[in-house]
Amino acid sequence: MISLARTGPESLVMTADSKIQEIRHKLNVWGTLINMDAERALRTYGTSRRLVFLTAREDDLTKKETYVSENQLEMLLITLISSRISDGLSEIFMLPGYIMMRLMGDMEKGIDAIRRDIGGEIIDRDPIFRPDIPGTSSIIYFTERSLAKAIDADNIHAKALLVHTRSKGALVQYLSLHGMEYMGDSLGTPDWTDAEIKICDSDGFFDLHRERLLTVVRGMQVGMVLEEKWEREQALTKRTIPVYMMKLYSPLRLSDIKKLAMGLEYNAEGSRFVDFDVYSGDRKISAFTELEKNPGETRNQIGMKNRNEIIKNLDMDSISELLRIEQEIANLKHKNRTHGE
Repeated sequence: MISLARTGPESLVMTADSKIQEIRHKLNVWGTLINMDAERALRTYGTSRRLVFLTAREDDLTKKETYVSENQLEMLLITLISSRISDGLSEIFMLPGYIMMRLMGDMEKGIDAIRRDIGGEIIDRDPIFRPDIPGTSSIIYFTERSLAKAIDADNIHAKALLVHTRSKGALVQYLSLHGMEYMGDSLGTPDWTDAEIKICDSDGFFDLHRERLLTVVRGMQVGMVLEEKWEREQALTKRTIPVYMMKLYSPLRLSDIKKLAMGLEYNAEGSRFVDFDVYSGDRKISAFTELEKNPGETRNQIGMKNRNEIIKNLDMDSISELLRIEQEIANLKHKNRTHGE
C-alpha cells in the first residue's frame, strides 16, 4: 500500500529555572542529549521519536538543549512529577502536531482541496519550530517524496496548512482515508495509471526480478500490484518465450513508470541483465522517448541514471534488500556458468 499521511515527532518545550541538574538527569535517563537545535531536530526525526527542547537558566546564563527518545513523553512527565522536581520548571508546553502528507502533480491544487474540506490557514513552511502555535493545533506539510524515509527540507513544499479545529490523530486518520482522492485532485484526474510490466529474462530468474520490482514499488511507495500472471510472447526469432506480467496501479505517469522499469534493467555494475517492458493496454511504451529527451546519451547511460534515481529515493532497508537479491542473482549466474564448463 501507499502511505499518504504520517505524523512527525511529538515535541515538548520546557524552561527550567531551578533543580536543573536533577531535571537533566531525568532527561538523560528518558532519552539522549543531541547536538541539534530545535529546527534541525524537527526536520530530522520522524514519527517514532519524541523530542524535548529544554531552556536552562542558571547563574545568569541561558542554555538550550535538545533531547530525543523513543520513549513516550508521558513517561518523562510522570517521572518529573513523581520525583518532585517539576516545580523547577517555570514553563512547559506541547508544540503543534506535525503531519506529513504526500501529493503529486499540482501541489497547490491538492492543498486547496484539503483546505476546502477541513478548513485551516495556508502558512509558510519555515520555520518548522513554531512555539507560537498552540499544541492543540496541527500543521500539515506536503511532499512529493515517499513517506517511507526521512524527507529533506528541500523536498517539502514551501507552503503548509495550519489547522486549529481537529486533533493530529483525527487529521491523520482522515487524510489516510481520503489521501487518494486528494492525490487525484493534485494530479488533475481521479484516475491513476494502470500499466503492465512484463519481465523477460533469458536466465529464468523471474521470481528474483519479481522481488526486485516489488521491493522498489513498496520502498518508493509508487503504487500497488493488482495482478500477476504468466504469459507467452513471440520473440524476434519467431519462437514464443515465457514472460511474467505484473499489473501496476500507480499515481505515476506512464513515462515515469518506464523510467523506473529501465532503471531496474541494470545492476549496480551497469550491466543490463533483464528486460522490464511496459505496456498500456496493447501499446508497448518505447524507450526511444527517453533517448530523444537525452540526446548524446546511450541507452545504458540513461538506464543507469534511472537506476541511481531509484536508489536515491529508497530507504536503507529497501536498498539493502535490492542489493541482496541482485547478489543472489549474480551468485546463481556464476554457479550456472561453472557447472556449464
